[in-house]
Amino acid sequence: MAKLFLTGASGYIGGEALYALVKSHPEYYIRALVRDAVKGHAISSAFPSVQVVEGNLDDASILAAEVSRADVVLHLAATGHLASVQAIHETLKSRPKDQGEAHWVQISGATALAAGELADKSRVPGSASDVVFDDMDGIAKIREVIQKHPSRAVDNYMLSVAADTVQVNTALLLGPMIYGQGRGPVNQRSIQIPALIKATLQTGRGVQVGKGLSRWGNVHVEDVGSLVVRLVERAMEGNCTSEAWNLNGVYLLGVGEEVRVSRPLSQQGTSRSTKLTGISCLQTFGAISRSVASTTAQKGLIPKGEEVDELLGEKAETVLPHGTILFGTNARGNAGRARQVLGWVPRHENGLEAEIPRVVDAEAKALGMLD
Repeated sequence: MAKLFLTGASGYIGGEALYALVKSHPEYYIRALVRDAVKGHAISSAFPSVQVVEGNLDDASILAAEVSRADVVLHLAATGHLASVQAIHETLKSRPKDQGEAHWVQISGATALAAGELADKSRVPGSASDVVFDDMDGIAKIREVIQKHPSRAVDNYMLSVAADTVQVNTALLLGPMIYGQGRGPVNQRSIQIPALIKATLQTGRGVQVGKGLSRWGNVHVEDVGSLVVRLVERAMEGNCTSEAWNLNGVYLLGVGEEVRVSRPLSQQGTSRSTKLTGISCLQTFGAISRSVASTTAQKGLIPKGEEVDELLGEKAETVLPHGTILFGTNARGNAGRARQVLGWVPRHENGLEAEIPRVVDAEAKALGMLD
C-alpha cells in the first residue's frame, strides 16, 4: 500500500491534490498535516479515509515522524518555508536502505521564472518580455535562473537535494497563475483572478499594473491535481527515470505557449511542435483586466467596462496586494515535461476566459453586491 504524507490539505492547491488522490486512488494511505482542528475536522468529514495529523510546518519532530513513514512526501503547503524543507530533507537523507527510495514533490511558484525581473530595480512593472522558458530542452536555463538568485531559497535547496541526496527522488513544481474552483474541503478560492476582480469591484473601474503587457502561463487547479496524481503514480510504479526526477524533475505547469519537443522520448531522432490553441491562455494581464472590467460592467456592477486604470508603485500594491509581482512580471513557459514524461494531459487548456464570469459573481456576492 502506498503511504503518502501531504501538507497543505486545507489550502487551495493541497486540497485539490488531496481530492484528486482520494478519488483516483482510494487504496492509498494518506496522512495530512493540518494546524487547525476545525479545518482538520472538515478534512476528516470529507475524506474519512485520510488520517489528519495536527501540527504546523515549524513542528520539526512531527514532520520527521511523518516523513520517516512515507513513501511519497507531498509538500504543498508553502513555497518559501525553508525550515520545513530542511526538516523533510534531514529525515529523508537518513532513510534506511531497506526502506527503498523516497519521493518528494515540492510546490513552488512562477516567480522563480521572474527572479531576474524582480532583481532589476530599473524595470517597469507591467512591461512585456519575449523570454519563454522550456522545461524540456531548456531545463538547464531554468536551473541557472534559480541558482543565480539566492532569494529563491527553497528552490535552490531542492536543487541541491536533487543533486546530492541519492536516496531521494525530487520533483519541483513551478506553478503559474492557477485558476478555477478547487474541490478541496476548505479553501477553494484561487489568488490572482479573484484579487483582480475584487479590486475592480471595489474601485468601480478596471485596473492593471503599468501597461499591462506582462503575462504568466496559467493552469486550471484540477489539472494541477491530476499532475500530482501522475507523479505519485510514477513513484509507486518504481519507474524512477532520470527524466522524471531530481535535476530533470523541474516542472512548469502553465499552458498556452507553443510546446516544442526536440527529442520526444518515444520518438528519438525526430522532432515535433504542438501549438496549443485558445487565445485566453496567451492573454496579457492587461487583456485579462479588460475582460474583467467588461464582464463586471455587463452585469451592472461597475459603471463602465472599457476604462482600465494603469497602476504603478505604491498604488499598485495598495489596490492589488503584491500587484507589481503577481500582475507586473513575466513567467512564460512551455510545460512539455509533464506531458512527455508523465503523460499528463490538461483538460482545461482554454478555460481562463470562461472562468471570469463565475468569479465575478462569487466576489460580488462576498462583497454584498449580489444576493
